[in-house]
Amino acid sequence: MLPHLDAAYTLARYLTRNTVDADDAVQEGVLRALRYQHTLRSDADARAWLLAIVRRQCYDLRGTWHARAEVVSYEDAPPLTLVDHGESADVAMQRKQVRAHVQSAIDTLSDHLRETLILREVQQCSYEEIAMITEVPLGTVMSRLSRARARVAERLRGIVDVGDLS
Repeated sequence: MLPHLDAAYTLARYLTRNTVDADDAVQEGVLRALRYQHTLRSDADARAWLLAIVRRQCYDLRGTWHARAEVVSYEDAPPLTLVDHGESADVAMQRKQVRAHVQSAIDTLSDHLRETLILREVQQCSYEEIAMITEVPLGTVMSRLSRARARVAERLRGIVDVGDLS
């Protein structure tokens, strides 16, 4: 499970939008995974299995999400794009602003659309893995991903070049 902790934490951060709840969800998820590791089939994808457990933990925490006052700063979140440290200050600032716009657009998505987009675009999960993690049919994964991309592209239209996302 150790190789998959970063992926689990990233997913939890996007779903909970709160570092404390993300920490709790990953910790409890790993404990559950260790407790029930005997149920993992040898041919199963351990990464997808752990992400499914952490995802359920995030939704179990939903009742307490609104009770927390902390607002997540995405400054310490894993970047969506690599930064060229040789770039000028202006280019770095523009990249930071684009990243903030993209993050804001992602934040407006419903939980189901956001988790599907994050699992595909950030975690690089296959459609089959996403279907297993989210416990929905493959067609639902594809339609959610399409809707999520279209909504993000619509929010970013006029702000950044969205290319062929829609």
